[in-house]
Order: sequence, then structure tokens, then C-alpha cells
Amino acid sequence: MSSIPNSAMPHAKVHHDDDHKPKPDAKKTAATSDWVEDATDAAKAGLATATDAVKSHPKTAIAVGATVIAGIAAAIAAPALRAKDAADKKAPPKKPDPKKPAKAKKPH
Repeated sequence: MSSIPNSAMPHAKVHHDDDHKPKPDAKKTAATSDWVEDATDAAKAGLATATDAVKSHPKTAIAVGATVIAGIAAAIAAPALRAKDAADKKAPPKKPDPKKPAKAKKPH
């Protein structure tokens, strides 16, 4: 049997040690659920504000919606167009010029 303490080798656990994991604290679970509830309430409030703004200014909402859709379309189309342009701009590989025949050397 080894005399090395478990604290020196935390990775060397016996499998039955994993069965006795402590249960999560009720305080942490409550804090997490509070955070989720707060986020949900904030999202609902934001949605209500946006809904009120759309109801009071429908033409502006339509313009904003059209702008958002145009922005999304541009974000999708721009990389595709750039890739197409880059492919079109590439010139075909240039063939090397044929070599001229060597001049005949004059005998001395």
C-alpha cells in the first residue's frame, strides 16, 4: 500500500468516493432562480415597451423593421459577393514565354 496521502494526489480517487457528492445548496439554487426570474421580468418589460412604441408609431416601426431586414440581407450577401468578385478577378495562370533557340556558338 502506498504512503502518499490523497491530498497530494487528488486525481487518484477511489470510485466509491464519487457516489457521496454533496447535494447542491438550496441558497445557490434560490439565487439562480432569482436571477432567472429577474432576467425574465426585464425581458417582459422590454417587450412591453417595444410593443407600446410600435402601437403608438406604426410607420416608424415599419421603417425600423425594413432597415433591420435590409441589414440582415446585406450581412448575408456581402461575403458571398466578395467571394464571387475575388474569383472573377483572379487571372488565369499565365503561360511562360517560349524560350528562344540558343545562338550557335562560333568555333574559335
